[in-house]
Amino acid sequence: MTWPRPYHLASRKVNSHETLTAICLSASMGVAMGDLPWPLLVSALAVGIVFGYVLQRGGFCLTRALSNAVLMRDGNILRAYLLALLVAMIGVQIIETLGLVDIPLRPLRWVSNVVGGALFGVGMILSGGCSAGTWYRVGEGAAGALVVLVGFAIGATTAGIGMLAPVRTMLQKPVISLGDGGAVTLTSVTGLSPWIVIAALVVLGAIWLRRGRPEPEHGKWPWPMTGVAVGMMITVGWWASAVGDRPVGITFAANTGHLLTYPMVGYPNRVTWSMLMALGVPVGAFIAAWTTGTFGWKWPAASSLAKIFGGGLLMGAAALVAEGCNINQGLTNSATLAVGSLLTFASMCAGACLTLWWMFLRRS
Repeated sequence: MTWPRPYHLASRKVNSHETLTAICLSASMGVAMGDLPWPLLVSALAVGIVFGYVLQRGGFCLTRALSNAVLMRDGNILRAYLLALLVAMIGVQIIETLGLVDIPLRPLRWVSNVVGGALFGVGMILSGGCSAGTWYRVGEGAAGALVVLVGFAIGATTAGIGMLAPVRTMLQKPVISLGDGGAVTLTSVTGLSPWIVIAALVVLGAIWLRRGRPEPEHGKWPWPMTGVAVGMMITVGWWASAVGDRPVGITFAANTGHLLTYPMVGYPNRVTWSMLMALGVPVGAFIAAWTTGTFGWKWPAASSLAKIFGGGLLMGAAALVAEGCNINQGLTNSATLAVGSLLTFASMCAGACLTLWWMFLRRS
C-alpha cells in the first residue's frame, strides 16, 4: 500500500507544458460541494460532529493524558486512552468478522514509524495539544488552537508534496514484512487468532485500569465513559468512512493539510471523507461546550505563538512521516493490531515524555 494516497496524482503524466498547480486547479473545477455524494457528506459530518462532542465532553487529548501522568502522577486520562484502544480493537474485529468493512493494514515502516512518531510527540508538547485535541479546542473557543492547526497544515503539506517529501520518502523505504509480503500484525507474529490476542490484551489492560484512583470533580465525563465512547467512535469511523469513500477511519493527519491546499490549489482533486469529518469536529465540540456553559474565547500569550506554531509545524510534518497522527496511528490503525501502528504510538508517547522531562523535570 502506498502512503499517503491523496498525495499521489493518480495515473496522469505531467509533460513539460503542465505544472502540478495547473493539474490540481483543472481537476478541481468539476468538484463542488453540491456534487458530493450525500452518503459521503452525511456520514463524514455526522461522525465528525459526534466525535467532537465526545472529545470535548471527555477532555480526551493525548498531550493532556501524558502531561498529567508524567507531571502530576494522574493517569486517569491515559487510562481512558488505553480503554478506548481496547474497545476499538474489539469493535474493529467485530465489523471485520461480520464482513462490513475490508480494513487495510498498515505496513511496518520501522524507521519512519519511530522517527516520525517521536517527533510528533515532541510537537504535541510544544504546541500544547495533540491533533484531535487541537481540533476540538477550536470548538471550545481556543484561538491558539487555530495557530497550531495552521502550522500543522503547513507541516503536513511540506512533508507530503513539498520540500520535505524526499526526506519522508527516504524514511519510509525500510519496510519489514512477512515472507509473503503481508503486513506485520500481532496476529501474524504470534500465529494466534485475533480474538485470543485481543483477549490477552484486555486482561493485561484491565489489571492496570483497575488501579485507577477516584477522579476529582472536573466537569468532564469520567474516564471509563470517555474511553468507551471514543473506542466506539473509532469503530464507527471505519464503517462510516467506507459508506461514501474508501475505508480510512478517523484521522487528523493528511486531511488537515488537504484543508489548506484544496481551497488554494485544488489539491487533492476532490473533497474527501476525512476532510469533511475533520470540519465536523469543532462543530461537535462547540455544541458540547455551549450546552455545558464552558465555551469561551481564549487568547494565547503573544510570547507563546512561535512555540505553538512551531509545535504544530513539527506535528504536521511528523504525522506524514509516521503515516498518521495520534488518533490515526494510535487508535484507528492500532485497533487493527498492526505492529507498525503500535510502534508509532509508542514512539509518540516516548517523544512526548522525553520532552516533558526536558522542559519541566530535568532540573528538579
